[in-house]
Amino acid sequence: MSVGHAGRPGRTASAPSWLHWAAGWLVTALEAYVAVLMAALAIVVLLGVWYRYVLQRALPWYDEFAEFLLVWLTFYGSVLAMHRGAHIGFETLTDALPPAPRRAAAIFAESGVLLVQIAPWTYGWVLAQAASFDTALSLRAVRLSWIYSAIPISAGLMFLIGLRRLAALVRS
Repeated sequence: MSVGHAGRPGRTASAPSWLHWAAGWLVTALEAYVAVLMAALAIVVLLGVWYRYVLQRALPWYDEFAEFLLVWLTFYGSVLAMHRGAHIGFETLTDALPPAPRRAAAIFAESGVLLVQIAPWTYGWVLAQAASFDTALSLRAVRLSWIYSAIPISAGLMFLIGLRRLAALVRS
């Protein structure tokens, strides 16, 4: 039996840390949330089409609700894309570089992404607060601050992902 981290049996230095576990759990939860958003968007749009073209009665709220779901899907989906490294990049250029300049370019890029995430986090928070008493037109129970909250939350999550990736680049 190996005795590793914090003197606990079975835990070695190579075992994932609690931070790594928490990040994995968060990504899994976010994947489930995005899947629910996609399913909800499909259901709402199909329901709206059914009512409009089959029952000849338009739902007054479905298009606005679908827009909100699409906003959330876009922002939270972008967090998952960042986690997977699926955002646009210059792989053709950076892959042609030798290892040391490639690492420097990656550190520079991650630092730039971190700096950029400060703006939507800051101004998204301001926007969400400013809209705290505004409601959706067709869904009076929905506060616009709930909709706009996707901006600072996704920016904060992307900042944490970028910070983790930057730390890994610096350590390597």
